[in-house]
Amino acid sequence: MLVRRHSRELIANLLAIALIPFIARALWPRFSEAFTTFGFGDVVGKLAGLGGWTDAGWEVASAVGLIRPDFKAYDSLEVLHPLIGMELEFVDLSVHSHPPMSIPLGVPLGFIDYGWWLSFWVVASFCAIALTMRLLRVAPHIAYPLAVVIGLSVPGKWALVSTYPLSALLVALAWRMRARPIAGGLSYGLLGATRGIGLILLLYPLVHRQWKTIMVAVGTVLALLLIALAFEPTIIADFLTTSRDSITANMQRDDLLTIGSFFRRWGLPEYLAWIIALVVALIAYLRKQELFWILNWLILAVSPIAWFHTIILGIPLMVVLWKSGRLGQVLVLITAAAAISQPVNPFTTLVFSTGWTVFIIASGIGIIACKIPRRPLPGHTPKQAGANHSV
Repeated sequence: MLVRRHSRELIANLLAIALIPFIARALWPRFSEAFTTFGFGDVVGKLAGLGGWTDAGWEVASAVGLIRPDFKAYDSLEVLHPLIGMELEFVDLSVHSHPPMSIPLGVPLGFIDYGWWLSFWVVASFCAIALTMRLLRVAPHIAYPLAVVIGLSVPGKWALVSTYPLSALLVALAWRMRARPIAGGLSYGLLGATRGIGLILLLYPLVHRQWKTIMVAVGTVLALLLIALAFEPTIIADFLTTSRDSITANMQRDDLLTIGSFFRRWGLPEYLAWIIALVVALIAYLRKQELFWILNWLILAVSPIAWFHTIILGIPLMVVLWKSGRLGQVLVLITAAAAISQPVNPFTTLVFSTGWTVFIIASGIGIIACKIPRRPLPGHTPKQAGANHSV
């Protein structure tokens, strides 16, 4: 089993998650100025328990709102943030944008001090980025240093306190465990529960008639939804009204980086971007590219909301493109350069990386032009047919 073969590595990751926050708390009082001077103050400060505003904190605040009878999961962030002791750096009237089945996952952290669980979360995010690459057979001497570099970049620092590293890990797990109904189904289900659009990936086991995998995935989503409904019977209605209105407002923001948002700014209908994405996916499929990665790209390309740190979600696909050959490596390097640069958004005075937009375009070219062969499910074909299975 994968866990047995890599038990030492998993134990090392767990030890890092458990110990690094305590080391950071010991070092912060003496070296906080130095950490800040060298640009690591925000990351080390959160490791040391200083808290602050985070996307992950918003997730947990919404979960606490779910189980508190005097609040609702889709109350505004301004209302929910005091429930976990998260300080707001600005007034935010928007509400949680993820589907109802994602919210129960944050409940356990609602019973732990915010500063404490966040410090462990940051280390776990570094580990999730590294393990995402490891699951796709990137060597450890490359995966772990690269995870640190990614985590300390500008988009990486924001992603460390979000759920993006976890989602990237779930994509890699879904691929690596695609022949195992329980592990694969849980990966698909949790990805779909946390990011509803991720359910598109279930087309892969559907095409391959993996009924048990689909049952586990759908069962996972339904179980989480039923838990949410048990605490808050109106949660679906609130998602379709209050949350939808907030999502619509976010889709109008100037720092949104989806292809559709650029079309809107140019006076073109946003659905045109979705049509183009479907055409690209169809061309890639006709060129006999691997369906799993075509669907992965399609999910990212049609996502209605994406910020500059959403680029972390692209790590699994970028690993696959890198392994595909010279063209894929060039496309990944172009994406990386765009992600770490900080040009001024041409539509606003905000300074944000446009790496996400570049990634969608570059990876779209990649899934058509790079050599990403269809790979048989492990154990479903003769060894000769599945010999080339490096990812």
